[in-house]
Amino acid sequence: MKELSPELKQAIINDVAVRKALVYENHEAFCRIYLQRHITYEFAWFHKEMFRITEEYQHKLNVFMAFRGSGKSTILNLSNALWSILGKHQKKFIVIMSKTRVQSQSHFNSIKQELEENELLKNDLGPFQASKEDWGAFTIEIPKYGAKIMCIGALQNIRGLKYRNHRPDLIICDDMEDMTSFQDGKQIRLFHDWFMGEIWSIGSEKTNIVVLGNLLHPSSIMITLYKGIKHGEMPGLFKAYPLLDDRNRILWPQRYPDAKSIKDLEKSVPGTDRFGLYTIFSREYLLDMSTVSVDYYMEEKHDESIHPGGDKASDFEISAPMWAHGQIWYIPGQDDGHCDFSMSLDDEDGYNSQPWKHVEEAFKEMMILKNPANANKYKPPEKIENIAYVNMKDYPDLPIRYRCWYRYNRPKELKPSEFEKIGKKFGDEYRKVSEAIKNGTHKPPENKLQSFGI
Repeated sequence: MKELSPELKQAIINDVAVRKALVYENHEAFCRIYLQRHITYEFAWFHKEMFRITEEYQHKLNVFMAFRGSGKSTILNLSNALWSILGKHQKKFIVIMSKTRVQSQSHFNSIKQELEENELLKNDLGPFQASKEDWGAFTIEIPKYGAKIMCIGALQNIRGLKYRNHRPDLIICDDMEDMTSFQDGKQIRLFHDWFMGEIWSIGSEKTNIVVLGNLLHPSSIMITLYKGIKHGEMPGLFKAYPLLDDRNRILWPQRYPDAKSIKDLEKSVPGTDRFGLYTIFSREYLLDMSTVSVDYYMEEKHDESIHPGGDKASDFEISAPMWAHGQIWYIPGQDDGHCDFSMSLDDEDGYNSQPWKHVEEAFKEMMILKNPANANKYKPPEKIENIAYVNMKDYPDLPIRYRCWYRYNRPKELKPSEFEKIGKKFGDEYRKVSEAIKNGTHKPPENKLQSFGI
């Protein structure tokens, strides 16, 4: 929402008609005016992006993965449910899904409290009426708008649900899974089948589905939807909002203004996963549970400190979510001139491997220049099925963010001539070979087996 003039601000305060006209069109204005007590810090750019997406739905399916405490539930659940009925969308039947009945009751109580106790909201847009049905679903009926909100738990049969002549036209799925949801494959398949059969197929062409949550597990419904949207198998929108982007820029500087605030937060979230592979802070706040070992020959020291980011999406580089296991390494020339490069990930969707693919391509180019016989040698690496678990190491000379293994995302486009930026040994070798070929002094080795493969 653009900055309002002093005159308009005063008109909003004094004139009900102006206020109602504004909030009817603008979700952010609705939240700021009627839900002010829920706003502790000024909104960041990604909050504004959430508002814009809910104002003008471009897709049936809208998935938001955001760090813990990001305010996603306030905007995408509480505020979105109320505004979608009271604002321009004029939704008639909203279903809010959670993992448990306790969570459903909590969502119900939050909405009910606003409708019963928010005097400004009642005076401007009321009256409202709340009720609880006998069969256990928490429902809120708003007769003035001919609308209903139903809060229920996951895995319930909701096929055929209707309110009057309306099928659900907005479904909000808020934290439908937790860390106990992935204990066995049967449980995971059951939930996925339920979501695709009950949620994805429900409603009409005007139905919108909003799914919000955190990074929990590679088999979570959030990752399934991420992959489906990424590969064009499901029409939809996926947004990821980690606390820090790939370059350690803070997404919400209004709440976390500097490195100290981030470090203090990290200290308050101690512990690792049960295998010691990643920190809980990394998973819940950075949306990163990947364990990809990157060899030091391919790395530079991380010289970018944690610092506030900009005020728009284009100011950030976000690879999250990441969850893959694997390794990326480069062995420089041995006495016999042999070099090697290897990149293997158990799930390429779970790691930003694109920059390394440029490295791999240029490495093959260099090796073929050195010896044309290598053209048949370097084939795409096979995917690995299992990665040996390694206990987490806290290297003192690396940022605490990278306690597991050091990783640094490169620019999206890398040219062979830029490889000195990636690793000095690789860059020196590449430059040496290129110059020798250019000067005509390089001769490929004889095509015979040597101790290290060439």
